[in-house]
Amino acid sequence: MNRYIGIAIAALISPICAFAQLLTLDEAVKQALANNTVLNQMRAELKQKEEQWRTQTGISSPEISYFREGIKSGEVQPFSEQRITVSQSVDFPLTTVYRLKAIEQERQALELRIRDEERNVKMQVKSSYIDVMYALHLQKLRDQQLKLAENIHKAVYTQFETGMANGMDLTKAELQVAEAQNDIDDSRRTLHLARYSLFNNMGLNPEKQTYSIEFADTLQSKDIEISQIQALAVLEKQPMYQAAVRDLDASSYFLKEARSNILPDIRFNLYKQDYGTGYHFNGFEIGLSFPLWAPLEQRGNIKMALARQDGIRWKQQEIRLEMKKNIEHAWHSYEVSRATIRRYDETIRSKAEKLQALTLQAYRLGEVDLLNLINAQQIYLNSQQRYLLALRDFYQQLIALEKFLDEDLVF
Repeated sequence: MNRYIGIAIAALISPICAFAQLLTLDEAVKQALANNTVLNQMRAELKQKEEQWRTQTGISSPEISYFREGIKSGEVQPFSEQRITVSQSVDFPLTTVYRLKAIEQERQALELRIRDEERNVKMQVKSSYIDVMYALHLQKLRDQQLKLAENIHKAVYTQFETGMANGMDLTKAELQVAEAQNDIDDSRRTLHLARYSLFNNMGLNPEKQTYSIEFADTLQSKDIEISQIQALAVLEKQPMYQAAVRDLDASSYFLKEARSNILPDIRFNLYKQDYGTGYHFNGFEIGLSFPLWAPLEQRGNIKMALARQDGIRWKQQEIRLEMKKNIEHAWHSYEVSRATIRRYDETIRSKAEKLQALTLQAYRLGEVDLLNLINAQQIYLNSQQRYLLALRDFYQQLIALEKFLDEDLVF
């Protein structure tokens, strides 16, 4: 961690029992990359795409036929000719080349989308892990809140017994304790939600989602300079943008394929001929299949390819704008969170703690009323919670920037 952040995260988790399983951030990410259902579906789709070219070579299945001509019943030579023919049809070579190039570009685009999804999964898991850390710290803060409320209750009760406080003050103090207990229950709910959100993002089997899993509260981070995240410098390097580039290239090849369909397909025939003395003769035939109905059929294919290409261009622009917005949002939020944390470390923490302690002492001495005491306690607790929120947001924005920089900033 950098010197400005000053994040001194104490170990909040209970001592790990012999049966407890420690789940680190790195292990959570590794499990997610291996088990994520969406990611594995995309990998299966990639395997299909890698084999698609075999079905798009433009080579039809060969046809074997038998032919006999000039058949005469009762003659010594019952036919004039018989032959065995092997026929093979192929698309015009240029058409096949364009089709295979388009498929290859689609394969590369899918690979890039998988890389982008891996970054998304990594970001989601890290974000969920941060939420768990936040929930654990929030639980500790709520325990501290309850302890402060109980201290206030004791002080008010002492004042009540000596006649320096009334029943209304005592009731307010009791309400503070009850509210603190409610907040503890709510923090437990927050922790459970964060845990199971993390397990879900990891793709962890339900039977393995046990309460014995503990979390390593040892997160670290890197500070980054603005020059490292210049939006225009990283935009065109992003996998999703590069995937859109490959899609555009593929659409260009598909357009060329559609236009090349006006060229004739080729048919080859090879003969083994028998004129009554055995199969001693050979022959061959080459034919061209001209697309006479191209104005009807191919014109529609060309227009569809053009429209698809236009749609991909707009998609590419959408991706560019969305990524630029996300990068800038993550950076500015990171800056704000870092400033909040620095301000808390330098000023707010010590002053809030001092205010709370002095106010409690002053109340016991009868120098301030209960309202001032509760207000001082609330200022202290609010500053603590705001610090936790800023700390969580700081990590979350660093994780968001990780996706674009392709560098581990939280580990």
